[in-house]
Amino acid sequence: MGELSTDRLLAFAKKLLPVTLFTELLSLAREEVESAIGYRHIWFMVRDDESHDELRLIDFSGEHRDIVWRVAPVLKISGDQFLQEVLQSDGPLVIPDARLDPRTNKEIVEKLQNRTMINIPLRVLDRSVGLFGVGTFGDEGCLVPERPQLDYLVGMASQIAIAAGRLRHLEERQHAERERSDLERRLLQLQKLESLGMLAGGIAHDFNNLLTVILSSATMAEQATRDEEQLTDIRAVIEAAVRGRELTRKLLAMSRQQDLKMKPLDVNGQLTELLNLVRRVLPATIQIDLIPGTRLPLTEGDPTQIDQVFMNLCINARDAMPGGGRLTLETEQVVVNGKYAQTHPWAKPGRYVLITVTDTGVGMSRDLLERIFDPFFTTKELHAGTGLGLSMSYGIVRQHGGMLHCYSEPGVGTSFKVYLPAAQRLAVNVGTKLRGAVPRGTSGERILLADDDPAVRSVALRILKEGGYHVTAVDSGDAVLEMVDRETFALLVTDVIMPGTPCATVIERLRQRHPDTRILLSSGYTAGVNLVDLMRQTGLELLRKPYDPDQLLFAVRRTLDHQLAPDGDGDGDVLDPIDPVQGSWKT
Repeated sequence: MGELSTDRLLAFAKKLLPVTLFTELLSLAREEVESAIGYRHIWFMVRDDESHDELRLIDFSGEHRDIVWRVAPVLKISGDQFLQEVLQSDGPLVIPDARLDPRTNKEIVEKLQNRTMINIPLRVLDRSVGLFGVGTFGDEGCLVPERPQLDYLVGMASQIAIAAGRLRHLEERQHAERERSDLERRLLQLQKLESLGMLAGGIAHDFNNLLTVILSSATMAEQATRDEEQLTDIRAVIEAAVRGRELTRKLLAMSRQQDLKMKPLDVNGQLTELLNLVRRVLPATIQIDLIPGTRLPLTEGDPTQIDQVFMNLCINARDAMPGGGRLTLETEQVVVNGKYAQTHPWAKPGRYVLITVTDTGVGMSRDLLERIFDPFFTTKELHAGTGLGLSMSYGIVRQHGGMLHCYSEPGVGTSFKVYLPAAQRLAVNVGTKLRGAVPRGTSGERILLADDDPAVRSVALRILKEGGYHVTAVDSGDAVLEMVDRETFALLVTDVIMPGTPCATVIERLRQRHPDTRILLSSGYTAGVNLVDLMRQTGLELLRKPYDPDQLLFAVRRTLDHQLAPDGDGDGDVLDPIDPVQGSWKT
């Protein structure tokens, strides 16, 4: 072989051993080809899988590099006689003049000005991984290799195939490691949010009970005094308690433990109404666009909570565009399949209504993106924000069975994608909230009050008694069942979470023994209880803690006068606490 000896081939193989990048492999191969044989152009093309019908250009070395990348970055195998023959053969395929050979693609040849082409299949363990090619272009004319030169190119191709296989394995391993690292990071983030959610829910439970006592006692004190100085102090306590109530709602939303009033929602209509308010909140320097999708399915959700999600996202966009910009909301129907979910660990397969909220603001770095849903994390100045807005939105969306994901680039903008499950059936909206004068009861209406918190039980007992009812108080589910065996009550007011017999069992047994007894649920925390299902199955209403005297009396009167039949077909109503009603609640 003369200078094209076995020793030279072994020396070339040794040069390839430390290579870690395809560009290095290509550079060494070109140097060797040009030095040993005289060709100045070489290329690598790979086939990602033997089942794939494409060859992808890895790189091209030579003067024609730019035009090759423009014309032939990917080539279809089927229908291309030349490529099919190369990949099916075990040896090199030499085209002396590409312009004349009937197997070549004349359109590509015309654009690239190919002349001689030598393509050698790259095989690893009988698997075709691509091809290694050399050749001439344009004014270089045709240069057909002699047999020793062709044999040397085949030898080089064998060494290149081994190195390429090693690099592919290295790339796949690095990709798998990055994917695993990303999954671990996301898992830690989810675990952190779940842990914080459990902590927040537990805090909200105790805080709600404290607020119930504070709010109810302060309201009763307000009604009982005419001293202006005392009234000022009492109203300050009530205002603080109301603010605390809003904070617990945010904590429960963030922890996904709040109760939801589910209804079928038309997302386009919901956003249209919300943006009428948003346009009054955002400055005129921000242009707001809504791009509604056509023929969207309904989604089932709590309208108030869904509004809260998008209001938070719009406010977040406003703060990201202090100098103005564009805020765009776009809706569409999407299907998340299993393959997409495999490459996006946060995704769950299903059919969704996707709402994308995009701003042209300052954007966020990767470090910030990893923390934006953390409770109490904020980039705003001190006292300018609580850091609960995005955490609450995340919790609300997850509680609806949806997904919330964020994409952002510093200096470009941010895009939040909210996936809400497409409704499988329509929900039923039953009942309305009571309004008007605070109702009173009579001593003949007997109420059984069940709450395991002594302070809450004490203040609720006082409210109901002063509201005109005859009341008996107990502290557990077992005590409820014992008491109803001895006496008859018109109404049971029970906390959802209590020691002893579970609430669902208490309801079932009470209805078996005393079907005429009405039931009102009360809770501010429902960990471990699927409250929506409980309300649907029982047709009961829920009074959400913390409540004030008027809210409790309204709920009791409403339940005594009207309650859904326990057939399990209707949705229970959630009685939201409202601001204290002005005027006396007792006489």
